[in-house]
Amino acid sequence: MAKIEILRWARNNHGTHWQREKYQLRRFLDIVPRVKIYKAMSMAPGMDQSEIDAFLAGSKTPLQLGTTNSEGEPNIHPVWYHYATNKLYLMSYKDAVEVRNLRHNKTVYFSVDTDAMPNSGVKGKGTATIVKDTGKALSISENIVAKYLGDLNSKMAKNMVEEVRKGSEVLVEITPQYFSTWDYTKSKF
Repeated sequence: MAKIEILRWARNNHGTHWQREKYQLRRFLDIVPRVKIYKAMSMAPGMDQSEIDAFLAGSKTPLQLGTTNSEGEPNIHPVWYHYATNKLYLMSYKDAVEVRNLRHNKTVYFSVDTDAMPNSGVKGKGTATIVKDTGKALSISENIVAKYLGDLNSKMAKNMVEEVRKGSEVLVEITPQYFSTWDYTKSKF
């Protein structure tokens, strides 16, 4: 449910449980970070938050991650990802170029888009951090592996999850500052 719908619901429901509901609503809105949404091009249809959520959660297209190295030179990295609660997650070896770049500059750019016409996509800017909580890292890494490999039963899937468990691979969390979207499937050609 979109935040506007939740707020509208809360404003119209002043029953006996209003104080508890108001507290729970405040807690929910604090948990889900607010992200600005822009249309990528003035003439192209964009996406709202629910469409962004569905697109990023459902896409198996790898995310293109933009980082900068210590000299400020840009690097692009195609990565598998997971999207949940306005955050993007990716796995990488702890000594990979993208992780080394994040150690000196946590600002990243990202893009996920379709190749087929009419195309759609979401890009943006965010702040990346390495997840220190091993339980969270394992759980989300399993989601990433299952998303792209179909399940966790193959040798490759088991090896990838084991690398996270051993600390050879890390989970990176991206908190977007904004999304810039386009969705030509809404256009009438």
